[in-house]
Amino acid sequence: MAPTILLRNGEPFLAVGSPGGSTIITTVLQILLNRLDLGMNLPAAIAAPRATQRNTAATLAEQAFLDQYGAALTAKGQSIQLFPGPPPSIGAATGLEFLRPGLVQAVAEPIRRHGGSALVVRPAR
Repeated sequence: MAPTILLRNGEPFLAVGSPGGSTIITTVLQILLNRLDLGMNLPAAIAAPRATQRNTAATLAEQAFLDQYGAALTAKGQSIQLFPGPPPSIGAATGLEFLRPGLVQAVAEPIRRHGGSALVVRPAR
């Protein structure tokens, strides 16, 4: 898993990544959209429900995504189906957000694949 790293004014701002083969791109994209465009904090952006498009007729989605957006997207003509798994979840992301000099927030999945772990190995002194 190679992380996607964003810079702000030439300095590290956000790094996110996920295993998952063909679901990596959609997982990282949704986290970035949630964090940057929808104003979620990083923990909420990583925890939010996901969908993935694998160049097929139907978009595959987690149950929570179907519950939240399925009816509206189907009404617009989208074909959405439950992601089959296993596991029945998309991605297992972790991320770092550089909040200010010397303060880094490390975030991992709270539930997908039984939760994850993220931490800063060498804290600032």
